[in-house]
Amino acid sequence: MEILGDGTPTGPLDSASRVGRSTVAGIVPSVAQAIWDCLVGEYMPVPKEEDWRAIACEFLERWNFPNCLGSIDGKHVAIQAPPCSGSQFYNYKGTYSVVLLAVVDAIYCFRVVDVGAYGKGSDGGTLRVSAFGQALQDGTLEIPPPASLPGAEDLGPVPHVFVGDEAFPLRPNLMRPYAGRQLPLPKPVRIFNKRLSRARAGMRRAFQEPLWMEMGTQNGPLPDVTRAGANNTPRQALQVREKLTTYFSSPAGEVPWQHAME
Repeated sequence: MEILGDGTPTGPLDSASRVGRSTVAGIVPSVAQAIWDCLVGEYMPVPKEEDWRAIACEFLERWNFPNCLGSIDGKHVAIQAPPCSGSQFYNYKGTYSVVLLAVVDAIYCFRVVDVGAYGKGSDGGTLRVSAFGQALQDGTLEIPPPASLPGAEDLGPVPHVFVGDEAFPLRPNLMRPYAGRQLPLPKPVRIFNKRLSRARAGMRRAFQEPLWMEMGTQNGPLPDVTRAGANNTPRQALQVREKLTTYFSSPAGEVPWQHAME
């Protein structure tokens, strides 16, 4: 039963909370939103330009990827399907979920999170409709302007970018690997993919911490979101990736470990 303010029982009680389910359903979102509104500015503010610059320096020092502002990924958080929601939350794993989209910096810290997109969507679609994705598209994230790569001024300025897997679209400020895992890719392309994968190590580490394991399914950690196609890729995005590919295979940009198992 549900309990009114004066203690009058009016409906079924939840066995755990001893409060009406409809009451809890209204309280939890309101409390969660209040906590977020009060603490986000202190614990997870959107980085400013000087913060992005510091993050880029960390990525260069730790992961040998210049002009990188963060690793981005999306994961499914399992839920019970809301009433009358149809297939909106039904994902490719055959379960119901909401999508957690996150940006992680070079030292495994979450810098941006967006939770609540429908489980049926892809990472690319989730990014497009998220507040972060819209700000990235509109140029309102205070991202530093393009800058030369260390020791390769002849390549010209290169935009600062985020790195993601094949689930994300290739954009001038968002790099994804070259496709074609089953093909004999050229060595510079393989090196680019290896360097990008290493830059994403922080994201993989962040999602493997115990907290995220607990939020996953009984079968393991949070599953990945479905992949998106790479159609309609802007020419500028291809040029940015080509510049990075050239740089990683040049004397100025190569590192010894990239040639292992080549």
